[in-house]
Amino acid sequence: MSELVKAISRVRERQKDDIFFFRNFIKSNFPDIFNALGIIDNENLTPKRRKGFNLVVRESKKQGRRIYARLSHNGKTLPTKFNTYTDNEKEAELYVLRNKERLIEGYLSRKDGRMYKTLESFYDNEKENLSERCGKEYGTVIKNKFIPFLQNEKITEFRQIKKSVLNKFQDTLLKTGICPQSVNNNMKAVRKLFEILTRQNIVENNPCEFVKGLRVKEENKKPRGCYELEKIKGVFRRKWKDELSYLLCSLIYTTGMRNSEIKRIRLYDIQLIDGCRFIRIEKSKTANGIRLIPLHKSLYEKIKTWGIKNKTGDKPLFDLHNDKYNRANNELARRLKVSDEEMEKENITFYSGRHFWKTLMSAEGLGEDIEEIFMGHKVVANVAKLYNHRDKLGRSRMVKKAKQVFSILDRCIF
Repeated sequence: MSELVKAISRVRERQKDDIFFFRNFIKSNFPDIFNALGIIDNENLTPKRRKGFNLVVRESKKQGRRIYARLSHNGKTLPTKFNTYTDNEKEAELYVLRNKERLIEGYLSRKDGRMYKTLESFYDNEKENLSERCGKEYGTVIKNKFIPFLQNEKITEFRQIKKSVLNKFQDTLLKTGICPQSVNNNMKAVRKLFEILTRQNIVENNPCEFVKGLRVKEENKKPRGCYELEKIKGVFRRKWKDELSYLLCSLIYTTGMRNSEIKRIRLYDIQLIDGCRFIRIEKSKTANGIRLIPLHKSLYEKIKTWGIKNKTGDKPLFDLHNDKYNRANNELARRLKVSDEEMEKENITFYSGRHFWKTLMSAEGLGEDIEEIFMGHKVVANVAKLYNHRDKLGRSRMVKKAKQVFSILDRCIF
């Protein structure tokens, strides 16, 4: 056995000599090749710098192939995977590099009790996405109602907030004596909260998607209020700094249109009939909603200028969501010197403009059929026949009614 060991040792020594000779031979005769091999050795032998994350491919029936990231914090790998929402490795790496700090902060806030800090300051940090009044109301709900409830339930992480917890929150609010409609309004703050948290990847699944609003009985509905008729007079004659809010409020207070109809209006929906301009509503939730609405000439000029300036073409004139309606409603209240408390007490919202228009027309004696002709309510057969704008006599009657509307607007609003 000892002879065998000695023989192996002699062979290894000879190999070392041969390798040394071969290296020197290449270095002397082929220096370029020798240098290139040295570079390759350095690349393979030098340990690569850690990026603080690694990527993992996962397959699912719902999403297919997706790349997830495992992140490191203070030298330790976090025990969770973060969805990069792509199956492309380069895009996944770029996503992690851009969002690593936010993802880690979100994870830590869930794990070490910082969830409450996130909740307490959440709506203070969302001023760009919400109106001041809306953010204040939502923040009050979260701080004074939602957080105390979660603390009482001993919930410390976002992942613990599930459908059953939110249902219990609704029941807890009901037990305080507030009506179902108010409970639903309080839940708007929670829904908006989780909508944004999910979009920011702080919360993986939005629990509010599975929670239904409480059924509100007719007798429990809070009646929608509107301003007194003489209060609006002249407010649209003055110049507003916020042009969009001016146009939105002008439209709903002088046409009685629905919010969804204002959102869809385009320049070519406005047509001229016998000297009067009308907004053509082609899509509606009911057949009665398909109609023509009188548009005052001064407002038409402002809308036309807005469309040309913003190059809307055949697209909707306004890029809207609920916050823009809230902002317009708040701006009108500010100009009328109406406080938030008064608006809350009277339940005055942007949609109140539609109620105002109906009240104004009725008060000025335009006739009960005004709702059927211009507001999109149920139309009885004889009224539909009288004001059929497809025949000459129907158009004539409708234009006559429109001129009455314009006369009332000139006298009471403009």
